[in-house]
Amino acid sequence: MNERSFLSDLSLNTVARKRNLVSDLAEAISREIAEGRLQAGDRLPTEAELAAAAGVSRTVVREAVAALKAAKLVQTRQGAGAFVLPPPPKSDFFASLSNGEVDDILAMLELRLAVEVEAASLAAVRRTDEEMAALDRALENITKGEDYGIAADLEFHRILAGATKNPYFARFLDFLGEFAVPRRSGQLDPVGTDQRQRDYLSVIEREHRAIRDAIAMGDSNLAAAMMRAHLANSRNRYSARILQASDASAPKAVKIRSAAKA
Repeated sequence: MNERSFLSDLSLNTVARKRNLVSDLAEAISREIAEGRLQAGDRLPTEAELAAAAGVSRTVVREAVAALKAAKLVQTRQGAGAFVLPPPPKSDFFASLSNGEVDDILAMLELRLAVEVEAASLAAVRRTDEEMAALDRALENITKGEDYGIAADLEFHRILAGATKNPYFARFLDFLGEFAVPRRSGQLDPVGTDQRQRDYLSVIEREHRAIRDAIAMGDSNLAAAMMRAHLANSRNRYSARILQASDASAPKAVKIRSAAKA
């Protein structure tokens, strides 16, 4: 992407003025990187160009680029400018998840609890009207998608993470990738019949809407509580599906003996 296109597409002049301008600008650029509009090797516009596009001082631009550099999203080359870095290779930290290990997926949901509860709390006091509109669009698509609402579910959580104005929350979800939503694993059919699918996605939609409403009210405590409830429920639902699958695959003779014993 050339610099002129970058400045045109980024629309940095929409950066909010009511908060930390450095964080806002760094988040705006990091989102361009996360969503692929800025790719590895692309050169960022000059400090002067970014400052003019965003309506901020060059000092703000300099500090925002420094934050992106610390996050390993860009590297600076003396006399040449700042360039987007390729995403880091996934470590073996989540290696076991590639096999869909049940215990690891359940543990991952616990980890998301620790991170995303705080993200919801921050988003409630930092979100913009544009981010609320984006959350609403994702929410509408949860029950419409042909993939059990997975894409819209992930998008909802990514938008919320971006609303924290802390790029590490969004990077955490990007690092998790497909494992952020357990029903992507394909191990278990989460819905079965069409009616069960509608019922299942209706529950998912209601939980996300409760999070959305708390964020819209600016209630950080309620937003955190709703996120905690949603992720805890996700873990419980996944555990229940595991038990159902285990019962279904149990030898018939064993099941008969168990019934006779009862």
